[in-house]
Amino acid sequence: MKERSVVLVEFTGKELSSGKVFDTTSEKTAKESGLYRENAVFGPIPVVVGKGDVLPGLDEALKDMKEGEKRTVKLLPSKAFGERNRELVVIVPLQQFRKRQINPVPGLVVDLNGQYGRVQTVSGGRVRVDLNNDLAGKDVEYEIRIVREIKDAKEKAQLLTEKFFPLRQKAESRIEGDILKVKLPKEISQKLAPLVVPFTTTVKEVMPQIRGVELVDSFEAAAKPKGEAAKQEPKTQEGNQDSKDTKPAAAKK
Repeated sequence: MKERSVVLVEFTGKELSSGKVFDTTSEKTAKESGLYRENAVFGPIPVVVGKGDVLPGLDEALKDMKEGEKRTVKLLPSKAFGERNRELVVIVPLQQFRKRQINPVPGLVVDLNGQYGRVQTVSGGRVRVDLNNDLAGKDVEYEIRIVREIKDAKEKAQLLTEKFFPLRQKAESRIEGDILKVKLPKEISQKLAPLVVPFTTTVKEVMPQIRGVELVDSFEAAAKPKGEAAKQEPKTQEGNQDSKDTKPAAAKK
């Protein structure tokens, strides 16, 4: 696959030494391995090849694969989750956890200023937290398959939109000329504003015909030919009471 191709990918990741599954796009595999969560979404995911959407080793493999191909890839730590870093094992005063009403116990995953780590020990008023990824320093194995390459512009735009704005009610996209318009719920559009720049950058890279991105609350109805509006929506003396709303209903998902 060429760089910046958009593909739908299925995969399952395992620890090479134990064979334990730690990630998968398959609902069946998730249930079999104890990873299933009721609200989780399973199925192929969109990946921009060469963009760093997946582990470095997987990105390299995708560049050498074809549509429909399935491959087993073994990755060293340098191509997967990295080597363990001793500097990422930190000591935190127990009092800081108590201020946040957290009772730290070994194995608990905690948030330290935006970094997630796992509590290792609690002793003498001090808590040792490991901020390394649980899979750091480990060899892993992935079974990966390119389901298909996305070539249609509308489908590509919609998949990228859903990838960057993963909402419960799917965000909608529409290409108008050289502008990609993305419809987001008004109440959360400002919260998602920081994602607009990286989203726009990615869209322009994979869809050169797009020159800009706009966030909108709704899509305007397509303009009607001259005379057609008067023919289909006759005005009464009271105004345009007989006309219907021309805005399309939200797409059903």
